[in-house]
Amino acid sequence: MMKALVTGGTGFVGGHLIRQLREQGDTVRALVRPTSHRSVLESLSAESVVGDLDDHDSLRRACEGCDIVYHSAARVEMVGTEEEFHRTTVAGTERLLTAAAQQGVKRFVHVSSCGVYHPKIFATGRVINEFTPTPEPPAWFPYGRAKLLAEHSVREQCPPEMEWVIIRLGYLYGPGNRAMRTHVEPAMRDSTMHIIGDGQNEMAFVYVSDAVRAVVLAGRCLEAAGKILIAGCNEWITQQEYFDAMADGFGIPRIKKRMPYSIAFFFGWLGELLIRSGPRRTALRRAAIALTGLPQRLRCDYTQELLNWQPEVEFPEGIRAAFDWYREEYGRRENDSG
Repeated sequence: MMKALVTGGTGFVGGHLIRQLREQGDTVRALVRPTSHRSVLESLSAESVVGDLDDHDSLRRACEGCDIVYHSAARVEMVGTEEEFHRTTVAGTERLLTAAAQQGVKRFVHVSSCGVYHPKIFATGRVINEFTPTPEPPAWFPYGRAKLLAEHSVREQCPPEMEWVIIRLGYLYGPGNRAMRTHVEPAMRDSTMHIIGDGQNEMAFVYVSDAVRAVVLAGRCLEAAGKILIAGCNEWITQQEYFDAMADGFGIPRIKKRMPYSIAFFFGWLGELLIRSGPRRTALRRAAIALTGLPQRLRCDYTQELLNWQPEVEFPEGIRAAFDWYREEYGRRENDSG
C-alpha cells in the first residue's frame, strides 16, 4: 500500500480517484483550496492539505512523505486566456514537479486529456492511438495547448529518480459531473441549440470510474513508467446519440435542428470576437464546436494490454447512473431550498 497525494481531489475525476485509492487501502492526501468543501474527503478518511498550485510551499508540504502523486488538477473550462491556462495548467504542474522531486516522490502520474490532439487530426477521421503524434493545438484552443505543454514539462523535468506516467483520458461522463448542471442542461434548454453536421460523428466517451481505474493502475504498473497512455472506450457514441440521451435524461425535447460544421465554426469565431464586449461565458467558441462536431476515433489497445484493463460500463448503463446521481443530488438540493 502507498501514500498518495491527489491534486484536484474535490473535482469530478479527483473525487472518484480518491475513492478508488482508499478502497484499495492506500493512504490518501488531497491538496485543497481554502474555500473547497471537504465533506466528501472526510467521509473517505482522506487527509486534506490546504494549498494551491501557485504556492510552492504548500505543494512541498503536500508532497512530504508521499510515494506517488496523482496530478489531476488543471483549469478545465473552455473559457479563459492562454495566460490563465498556462498559469494553472502548465506553471502549476511545473511547481508540483519541483516539489515532488524535492520530497523524494517515486512516481508522478499526470492525468491529461485527449483534448491535446490537434483538431485537424480529428478532422481527417483517422483512428488515434497512444503513438499518434500531434502538433500543438491552435491558439483558439488554449485548454488543449496548455494540457500538451504540461505533458512536455512532465517528460522534460522529472528527474531520473522520479518515474513519470502520462495518461490521457477520453471524454468523461458519469455520477458527480456537475458540468451537466452548470453548462449542458442550460445550453440544451436553449431553443437555439443545434446538432453540428449530421450528428453521426463519433464521440469518445468513457465512464468516469472506468477511466479512474486505469489511472490507479498506471500508478502501480512498473512497465507504465515513461509511457503515454490513453484511457478511452471500446464503443463510439455518436453526437446525436449523446444529445438524445441527455435530452431524455433532462426530460426535454430532443434536438432536431442541424447546422453545418463550417457555419458553426464561423459562429464560434464570431462569438470569440464578441467576448470583448459581452459576458465571457455566453459566447460560442471554436473549441467547443470542434470537440462536439469532429469525429473522435480513439483507440487504447496498448493501454488495455499494458495495464490489463478494460472499460466495463457501456454508455446506456453509464448515462442512467449519471442521471440517477443528478436527480438525487439536485432534486434533494431543490427540495431543501424550497
